[in-house]
Amino acid sequence: MAILYRAMRDGDVGSPWTFVVTTEDNRAMERTATTVLLERDAQFEQLAVQIDAAIAGEGSIAALEGEAGIGKSALLSQVRRRARHSGMRVLGARGGELERDFGYGVVRQLFDAPLAAMSAEQRERILGEAAGLASSALSVGGAAPGHVADAGAVLHGLYWLTANLAMEGPLLIAVDDAHWADAASIGYLSYLARRVDGLALLVVYATRIGEGASEQLPARAEPGLVGNVVRPAVLSERATAELIDRLLEGAGSPEFAHACRVATGGNPFLLQELLRALHADGIAPDSASCRRVEQIAPDTISRAILARLRRLGHDATQLAFAIAVLGRSAELRHAAALASLDPVAAGAAADALTTASILRVGRPLEFIHPIVRTTVYAEIPAAQRAASHKRAASLLEADGVAAAECAAHLMVTEPAGDRAVVRRLRAAADEVRDRGAPAAACGYLARALAEPPAQQDRADVTYELGSAELSAGRPGAIEHLRDALRGELEPRLQMPAVTDFAGALGVAGRVQEGVELLGSLIAKLAPDGDAEVAMKIEGVLACTAQLDPATSGQVRQRLARWEGRLSGATVGERMLLSGMAFDAIHRPGPAARAAELAELALGDGQTVREQTPHAANYPLAAWALVSADRLERAEQIYTIAVEHARERGSLIGFAIATGCRCQVRFRQGRIAEAEAEAEARGTLESAADIWALGRPMLIACVLDAMVERADFGGCERFLAEHRAGEDLDGYSMASRLLYSRGHLRLAAGEPRAALRDFEQIRGREAASGLETAAVPTRASAALAHAQLGDAARAAELAHEELERARIWGAPSTLSFALRAAGVVTGGDDGIELLREAVSVLDGSPPRYERMRSLTDYGAALRRAGHRREAREPLRRALELAERSGALRTAARARDELLATGARPRRTALSGADALTPSERRVCRLAADGLSNREIAQALFVTVRTVEGHLTQTYMKLDITSREQLAGALAATA
Repeated sequence: MAILYRAMRDGDVGSPWTFVVTTEDNRAMERTATTVLLERDAQFEQLAVQIDAAIAGEGSIAALEGEAGIGKSALLSQVRRRARHSGMRVLGARGGELERDFGYGVVRQLFDAPLAAMSAEQRERILGEAAGLASSALSVGGAAPGHVADAGAVLHGLYWLTANLAMEGPLLIAVDDAHWADAASIGYLSYLARRVDGLALLVVYATRIGEGASEQLPARAEPGLVGNVVRPAVLSERATAELIDRLLEGAGSPEFAHACRVATGGNPFLLQELLRALHADGIAPDSASCRRVEQIAPDTISRAILARLRRLGHDATQLAFAIAVLGRSAELRHAAALASLDPVAAGAAADALTTASILRVGRPLEFIHPIVRTTVYAEIPAAQRAASHKRAASLLEADGVAAAECAAHLMVTEPAGDRAVVRRLRAAADEVRDRGAPAAACGYLARALAEPPAQQDRADVTYELGSAELSAGRPGAIEHLRDALRGELEPRLQMPAVTDFAGALGVAGRVQEGVELLGSLIAKLAPDGDAEVAMKIEGVLACTAQLDPATSGQVRQRLARWEGRLSGATVGERMLLSGMAFDAIHRPGPAARAAELAELALGDGQTVREQTPHAANYPLAAWALVSADRLERAEQIYTIAVEHARERGSLIGFAIATGCRCQVRFRQGRIAEAEAEAEARGTLESAADIWALGRPMLIACVLDAMVERADFGGCERFLAEHRAGEDLDGYSMASRLLYSRGHLRLAAGEPRAALRDFEQIRGREAASGLETAAVPTRASAALAHAQLGDAARAAELAHEELERARIWGAPSTLSFALRAAGVVTGGDDGIELLREAVSVLDGSPPRYERMRSLTDYGAALRRAGHRREAREPLRRALELAERSGALRTAARARDELLATGARPRRTALSGADALTPSERRVCRLAADGLSNREIAQALFVTVRTVEGHLTQTYMKLDITSREQLAGALAATA
């Protein structure tokens, strides 16, 4: 009597320790309980503790790691059962070998079915607010066709989707075979791992150690984020003997158990297959059989699986081949069609495969273990495999299956110049890119290019690949975008290709190449061609060229042709005007002209919404407003940009807008608010790869606020953290950062280091032939020379700067130049210059420069012996500095006041002045009426973080509710 062993299905994950014994006359009897796990009690208890913690609101993540067949799936099944019995909602998914190129394939397995089962009202609640940004990645409630999702926005939305579900009740997310998960889903797991604190959530994923994508998973990428890594061990001889007893009729001898354990290394699945092979050969489990066991090593087990398959006949073999090609969860109708079997024959073959422990029980069709699928798949001849995958793609497409799922099969076919293959791969790339998974799109498009496409389509496919590579941060973007622009692109793709190419070169710091190619494209356009397209390309060129000193001078002559001809009526005009406004701050003309051009470029703020998050046009135009002291208007534009970034869920857009708004508030004298805004420095790393050129400017904006609020050592550590503490010559837009860093070092008493930074700016300006009128570098260098004792050189530079500042005319620039000249001149003439420095700021928005001018003016009066006269400007400076949170200037004004004999009040150590930047930022939003969840969504943080900040804020303000926040903040405003 032959006995066959069949794995019982537990939900959707099988257990290698659960079997049904079936005789030839189909009489079955269960030999093992479904709940038994051998030698897994300790690991299960670790996970059970995390389940209990998650139910109590303490989220965590765990990784089940081990070799194939070690029992990860069985342990994960037990965890799922325990979670369900404890009242948790359980969401499960499994990676598949053919699904590694999918965009958010595992994510869709987790969320699509639960969302589809909800009522419309429930779904609207769960996908409300920030969670709605996840819609692009999902089949349920997806974004509109053609909408290309921002990858950061999708991750932010998926976090809030998960959080919303966890807030409704404790949640378990279980992912099996995570080593085959697609990269976008792995990105979601990693993003979530940083934010599980405070959620009623447990994430458990099972992965093979050392297999491909597992290296990208949270347990591997960031071990500190994972509270528990569980590695099921191999079975001991005692457990091996127990399993033999459970599977075979009668206990085996100790020698037999030892031989089996040695032959399989204690791997449960291999042990199971070994016993099945031995039993098929009629080998008894006794000492006499040990030699036979030793002859059957794990590598021969695959042959036993194949022999078992062949015994089932042609139909079963062909159906197994078809299922292996189709991959995880094959439908019987698809497998039957691929195997060329009629439905009845296919159903009989599937039953035979199930009885033979090759397939799991039930539908859809799945192998009992990935090892079995790999064994069967490897047996298919290579040419037959490729042809079968191509047929599978056609079958699935005809059945309405999503393009990405069909394209997974095309990825492993042989290139043959098939236009239909190219079409399907491009459709799949569009589909996954719309989901916010550009990395997955890169794979499909690279394969489409290798097909290859027809000559008339080649440039379009090349552009699509380059654009996806740019979004995914891949190094090949520049070359592919350049090749596309040199080819015959469809007209609708011309402008996006230009914008992407300029962005890619900006990321790489290769601005010169971009300027040359953009110029050649404009030259190629026929005189009677699309004028708006030409103007848009000209606008991209104008803004791109000004990102690098080597090219910024070249664009001036091009811009001169448009002088007086533009009103900002079209997108192209606004793009060009942005470049003209930024160019104006490098001219010796008046600031009013730069502001006028910027207003035309920005309109009512629509320019912000017209641009991609990393486009240079709107930031350059808005910076012209900042340089011209139009601070209220600049703040309005950056606020529009902040809200636009929040709506899109764009971290990079958020970093740019908040970083620049930080500088506006700093200049307005709102130093504490500026540093609170500088929490954007937490997203500076997001800007590193996508907007590398603009990153130095963001660092500078943050640093200015830190200089007034933090110790100098903390500022230097911040610079080191962002690789901005040493040579900055390789950064195209480094002048603004050099200026801020120079002033940090000047304040820290390091005039030589400061002078090096200021001189490097002047060298960069000389190389480009342009000088930034709004950045008084000469006056700054004059202060450094004065500290070094070189009075003559200091006076020369200070007065040169003063002449330039009077032409530029912006109050803050002129006041700084007057202040520097007054400090280095000294005496009565110096006091007069300082008095003028104060007066030119009367009624002007740059309060920070006003408090510094008042301080220097009062200090000069005190040194000249006019102590009583000095007290008034010093008191005004101290009041402004303390109300603004300018700690360093306040300390200096206080010291000078004390030196006059005055007795100023002590700085508050409690109340609003004691709030940290993060606390201030959170409590202002709370005072505006936002809920904790809304604040967390707006600031890209967790609810637990918001709760912690508010708790500390209530203690410092001595209040008990958020209704009291507005009054407490207003009392010190």
